[in-house]
Amino acid sequence: MLRRTFLRGSLTAAALSGVQLSASPAALGQPALLPKQNPTQDFDFVFFTDTHLEPELSAAAGCAKCFNQINESAPEFCISGGDQVFDVCEQDLSRAQMLFKLYRQTEAELACKVYHTVGNHDVIGLNQRSPIEPGDPMYGKKLYEDNFGKRYYSFDYKGWHFVVLDSIGIEYYKIFNAHFDGEQLAWLAADLAATGPVTPVVIITHVPIASMLASLTSDDNRGPIVGNAYAVHSLIQKANVKLVLQGHLHLWEKLQYHGTEYLTGGAVCGEWWKGRMEDGTQEGYTLCQVRKGQIFTTYVTYPWVAIK
Repeated sequence: MLRRTFLRGSLTAAALSGVQLSASPAALGQPALLPKQNPTQDFDFVFFTDTHLEPELSAAAGCAKCFNQINESAPEFCISGGDQVFDVCEQDLSRAQMLFKLYRQTEAELACKVYHTVGNHDVIGLNQRSPIEPGDPMYGKKLYEDNFGKRYYSFDYKGWHFVVLDSIGIEYYKIFNAHFDGEQLAWLAADLAATGPVTPVVIITHVPIASMLASLTSDDNRGPIVGNAYAVHSLIQKANVKLVLQGHLHLWEKLQYHGTEYLTGGAVCGEWWKGRMEDGTQEGYTLCQVRKGQIFTTYVTYPWVAIK
């Protein structure tokens, strides 16, 4: 099923078997910043995802407007949740290079460090319409890595541990398959083991590992989530994972299960720079505020009028 078709429909609040769900808000605007009681431990960061940058539809101008608003909150860093561009998965190499260059030029508007996550639209040849064939040296994630670095990695900040994962797999001939490969899972197990059970952890993945959307809108109970999400869930139970940040679905959805919040972060581009999503989610990003060892998340919209 095409993801754009799958996304049609609205979320409703629900509480099932210890899972709490919040529907995506239509508009929240710029929230008030919480005071920092301890500047050495409290901090703010922004999670933005699915910018889908392209020269069409004034996407670069819209993205720059979003980034300039983010600067007003003065976060200490940002995390991009993937799908930086739209879309190299089915374009030739010349346009793919142009798109990444345009994105990097636009991201320069941000006044803080940015960590990146690979999305399916960032991967060359991940679509059967792509003219780039398997075996070509640029097929796959090389251009992404040339621009942003490692596919998966971790970093520490003020006593918190952040883990960025690669959920993008290629199955058979140019077919997108969301999953975590065995090498990455082994790395994740070792990384979380070294972190220990006390340090608070934030995990970032483009394709969600948990979402109620499948249950609410499709007969396919797995829906648009990582095929082997259970492999990550089993590792999460052994660590102090406070938050999982997710992209891909272009809606804002918040789940809580066994002390971990699973948050799908809307989209900077809304419905691919054509306006808000049909469930009401506007173009926006998530402000994350860490206070006294807890993390508070708010979806923030920004003023953008799509070209009709």
